[in-house]
Amino acid sequence: MLVDPVRQPYRVKVIDFGSASHVSEAVCSSYLRPDTTDHPGSPVLRGGDMWLLGCVIAELFLGSPLYPGASEYDQIRYISQTQGLPAEYLLTQGPRATTISTGALTPAAPCGDSRFPTPSEHEAEHGIKSKETRKYIFTCLDDMMQVNTTSLEGADVLAEKADRGEFIDLLNKMLTLDADKRIMPMKALKHSFVTMSHLLQFPQSV
Repeated sequence: MLVDPVRQPYRVKVIDFGSASHVSEAVCSSYLRPDTTDHPGSPVLRGGDMWLLGCVIAELFLGSPLYPGASEYDQIRYISQTQGLPAEYLLTQGPRATTISTGALTPAAPCGDSRFPTPSEHEAEHGIKSKETRKYIFTCLDDMMQVNTTSLEGADVLAEKADRGEFIDLLNKMLTLDADKRIMPMKALKHSFVTMSHLLQFPQSV
């Protein structure tokens, strides 16, 4: 949560550890939060925390959830349209993987270039109507560069563009579909978006 959105807009407080556990005590859960992609029934690991944090900072940037799916199908549909479909071995990891039809799926490809059952196909097979709840529909995370643009001028424009580029680079690393390849917390803390080292080349920017 934001500590003080007005006077301290960049200070946050981590709250709600209701489902937290030690890494050595990872458990299996059938609960799929709307802002996660980790496979239902699979072990809850640290990679899930990094994914969740990525979803949180994306929502802070956009002003609305990146993936607001109300069902497992819609959630995976949103993710695959933006980031490409997860690899087959990721889709079949969890004990409940059979609830997701994989017959029409193809391997992940960049910028949403993948085959996934259409909402009408899913409704015909499962009798469940899909809902579109996204404010922004991206073909890849890099599309976020064009959202909420500002009216800055001169060096400030270049600084803002560089800052957005680093933000999206970090976001891509945090939302890597394979949790084993996702950026780790200590490495994320050293990313230039966090250290702001990339802004040193813009000393005159605000």
